[in-house]
Amino acid sequence: MQCLDLSDRQANFLTIPPKLTLNTMLRDEHARICHSIWPNLTKEDYHQDTYAGIRRHFDSQTKDIANRENNNDFTVILSLIRETTSIEEVLFSRSNFITTAKAQIPSSLSESMGISYSERALRMMFCLDIRVGNKRESGLRAGSSLIDWEDSTSLSEAIVKHFAGDNRHVVTGRIDPTLSLAYLCTYRGFKVFWTSNISEHLHISWKSKIVTVYEHKLFLWNHLRNSENPTIPRPILEEAIDTLNLLFPLNDHLTKRFLAQNGKSFQGLGYCSRPRDTCLDIGSFNIWRDRIAELVEVMNEEPKGFKQLALEKDGRNFLPFFTFWVAIAVAFLAVLNLPFAIVSMNYTIKQYELALAQAVSKRDKPFVIVCI
Repeated sequence: MQCLDLSDRQANFLTIPPKLTLNTMLRDEHARICHSIWPNLTKEDYHQDTYAGIRRHFDSQTKDIANRENNNDFTVILSLIRETTSIEEVLFSRSNFITTAKAQIPSSLSESMGISYSERALRMMFCLDIRVGNKRESGLRAGSSLIDWEDSTSLSEAIVKHFAGDNRHVVTGRIDPTLSLAYLCTYRGFKVFWTSNISEHLHISWKSKIVTVYEHKLFLWNHLRNSENPTIPRPILEEAIDTLNLLFPLNDHLTKRFLAQNGKSFQGLGYCSRPRDTCLDIGSFNIWRDRIAELVEVMNEEPKGFKQLALEKDGRNFLPFFTFWVAIAVAFLAVLNLPFAIVSMNYTIKQYELALAQAVSKRDKPFVIVCI
């Protein structure tokens, strides 16, 4: 399934199979959230197979309040999202957003609870941890992925500032087309931690050999196609999609199996109008360039230890693979020949002892002189 333009999706909406049931749609509350964040979406966008990941993201932000009785907390968050998306000026400054949020939050809720709900609404909308209140009021912990929204900037400017300082090196060159995250996990011993926070995308823990990957490609694509000037700037959204296109090739069998094992379906979204070939120049990455360069270095390393036992699919490790197995074969033959060598050595020793005994016997034998 390739990503469709809005006009294509509206046309396809007219041909949705009549047997589509509520079981194949997201729950009503998730549909309302999606439509509030992206007003241009049509009903076909709520298919559970493509929106399952976003549904889990929404659930993670509302599961604790969903279990509380006799409250309208979910309605409050939904109202915050609607006001934020319908009034452009709300995100022009932090004070504007706080004023709008206070108008939607019931007076029965404490100020700290109101701040917490405001931050949840922003997290559901943008998949980013954005601190609205002060450290004491905020429910967010400090960390490298936290965005501090200062009063003097718009939210968009705060996001740009947060992503601007990630790259420290100038790296150029062509990326090996065989690079994929499934390859790194299969042949280089890496593991994947899936995240709903764009800021954590491609963070690498070298000690644990874990790559953190943002899992909601559809979220990025929806923000791109729903607005000419999305709150998360287009270069950030586009480059995040490019990294996913690079690391998860569309027609790669190893990648398909890897995503199926991890329960991810975003590969079916295709390249979202951004061909993978254009992502093979490492210089085209600005935000995640250093992290991509590190993964390329890992890709270019020769496998070590037990990884040498398997020939990689492209044969790139044929020489160390061949050398390793020849050494194993020579060692195996040497072990097989050991008993024969021991027997041969014992036989040689016996021959030597016999020869020595004969020599001694001849030396000690008296000479007899016969006179005629």
